Amino acid sequence: MPLNYNKKKLSKKMKKMPSVTCPLIKDHWNNKVSVAKNLSIFGLSNNPNRSVSTGFTNIQPQVEEEDINVQSKKRKREPRQPQVVKLLEEQAKKPTGIKQITLPPGTVKFLTGLMEKYGDNYKAMTKDPKNVYQMTWKQIRAKILTFKSIKQYEHLMPQPIAES
Repeated sequence: MPLNYNKKKLSKKMKKMPSVTCPLIKDHWNNKVSVAKNLSIFGLSNNPNRSVSTGFTNIQPQVEEEDINVQSKKRKREPRQPQVVKLLEEQAKKPTGIKQITLPPGTVKFLTGLMEKYGDNYKAMTKDPKNVYQMTWKQIRAKILTFKSIKQYEHLMPQPIAES
């Protein structure tokens, strides 16, 4: 059975470097070296199983402490660009902000119509013919409260004019 693929193209796809989207890593990324080498330069690991050693994998009952220190010094390499990890940690600690909620235009039109017609009388809103989904007064109240808490409400509802 013949194989229907080009081995050269396949090997080029396999060797293709990943596209780095993080701007902090992208600034310091070197396209001439491998992914594993780039990550080790930053002080990161591409294989967490190798970087984290547990007591279960390397059980050696008669090993002295000096031998362990010598082995750990040989394995660990100092990162050449540790500032990348520091910048990533700082970025992770920053608050991302509040998620902006927006309601669909049909819902906004429905709620504003009910608020203009009935004000805060939620039980009367349930009997309105526009309430085709037969929402209860608590459901309508919850939707109106969420609508009032977002920026869409500020833009749509007219602001009262201050009298001088």
